[in-house]
Amino acid sequence: MFTQSWEDPACDLAALRPQPGETLLAITSGCDNVLGFLLADPARIIAVDINPAQTFLFELKRAAFRNLTHAEMLRFLGVTADAGAGQLYSRLRAELSLGAQQFWDSHRDWLDRGLLLQGGFERYFATLRTLLRIAVGQHRLERLFTLDPAQQRDFYEREWNTLRWRSLTCVACSRWVLGKRLDPTWFLHAETSSFGRHFTALAEHAIADLPARSNYFLAQILLGRYLDAETVPEYLRPHNFETIRARLDRVTLVTAGIDTALEALASRSVDCFALSNVFEYSPRDVFERTCAALERVAKPGARFALRNLLARRRFADVPTFQADTALGTRLRDADRGFIYSAFEAASLASVARQSVTPLGERYAA
Repeated sequence: MFTQSWEDPACDLAALRPQPGETLLAITSGCDNVLGFLLADPARIIAVDINPAQTFLFELKRAAFRNLTHAEMLRFLGVTADAGAGQLYSRLRAELSLGAQQFWDSHRDWLDRGLLLQGGFERYFATLRTLLRIAVGQHRLERLFTLDPAQQRDFYEREWNTLRWRSLTCVACSRWVLGKRLDPTWFLHAETSSFGRHFTALAEHAIADLPARSNYFLAQILLGRYLDAETVPEYLRPHNFETIRARLDRVTLVTAGIDTALEALASRSVDCFALSNVFEYSPRDVFERTCAALERVAKPGARFALRNLLARRRFADVPTFQADTALGTRLRDADRGFIYSAFEAASLASVARQSVTPLGERYAA
């Protein structure tokens, strides 16, 4: 579903404050942020995703780090244009699990088309870009990234915010279209009446208020590429390449729902939880049960980062968690990924109820 991560890692790091030697649990998703978290020098990262394809994606990116140069890895991922990028796959294949080999053998064409643009989410953005070229114009799309931040609001109001733009976002971001292009089950628990108005407001904030020139998320959405070699996620920066490569063995991959993954972890074993919006797709009772499991697994002083999109699943509603509302609001407003409606930076309100009896050590180091 994702070949990139769409959560701003700067916000997660501000909420989690990971320290060297700590243990992190993170949602695998597009893998970018899991790889970037290795720069914090953790003892271990438990990368969890219910979708095996996301695990296979991490295996592929990990193999690229291990077997390619930095320049080759950028070619392989499609960051730099190269029609023969898929040929590099032969140098990585033997390192993949059998399931990953079978998956990527059947999708080798994605590599030559630019891997980072081939997830379901990224293909939806490609369709959106085609419509934006008509509604907004390629010149305006490009010009946005040349402006000073102080110029963006005026540019948006004068040149961007037209009836065609508003109509496009209301239709292209409607529940019906998103369900057709992505997965309708994602929105079973949505609590907003108008998807289109919701996403139009989020898009306006990113275009008019957040600095566009440094926003690689916005460049990927509007242009389908990074602006330059410096405006990229931390895991792709050349000076971080060797550090990440040396720490890849610290990542444990778990293909399971978050509730199942937590059951297999020892009590008081995890310091930081980067949970994306993992509870968006769950009924409220599943969220509440999983919160109890998080309480058990979390070490004293553990920190949590949780996003909400369209369904309210918030630690502030759970007595055993303490949400820093002011910090969460600041991080939501600063999030360059901008597609989420809420951000929570939380910790445990009390550790008194935590059990010290492990329920399993299946994924223990």
